[in-house]
Amino acid sequence: MLKIFGFSKKEKITVKDLASIYSRTLFEVIDLGFSEIIEFVNDNRKFEESPNLKMEDANWFLMIIFAANNHYLSDFFEDSTVNHLHHASLNELIQYLDLEEDVVRDMFIDYENFFKEQHSDDISIEKAMAKSIFVKYNLNEYQGDLLKNQNEPNPVFLQELTDLMSNFIWNWSDYLSKYKVIED
Repeated sequence: MLKIFGFSKKEKITVKDLASIYSRTLFEVIDLGFSEIIEFVNDNRKFEESPNLKMEDANWFLMIIFAANNHYLSDFFEDSTVNHLHHASLNELIQYLDLEEDVVRDMFIDYENFFKEQHSDDISIEKAMAKSIFVKYNLNEYQGDLLKNQNEPNPVFLQELTDLMSNFIWNWSDYLSKYKVIED
């Protein structure tokens, strides 16, 4: 980036191009990272027995990651750009999952609503993602009786999973320091 007299020249990118890059990058990170999440969960000593997650279980994870990242968009963009990115990511998901459009759209909306229930102002996006994973993968069933009866994740496990979730959040601050998003 060129800085002259305090001004910096940012490369311009259209919302349409950004939407494609955004979605495809999330797919790539999910494809590469879900195996690490499986290993972390399955081998975690905080559980009485292994949940035995498998790569075939990735769709819930994918939807949680997209719901969290889409929830985060409004912190960085105007409503029109958020709507465009949101719609484009839904279209990318429809193609990626190779399911009927209505099925994916309903899943997308359900997961966004589910994520909003897990997220509140007093917890981070990453922690809400970790809680979402705990609930969607029914991990409570693998805990000891005390935590299972309380229906609460082991706090150490939750914190460790929260830390891992930071790898699945798009770094908009860094991206927007290099690119200027323009309407199509």
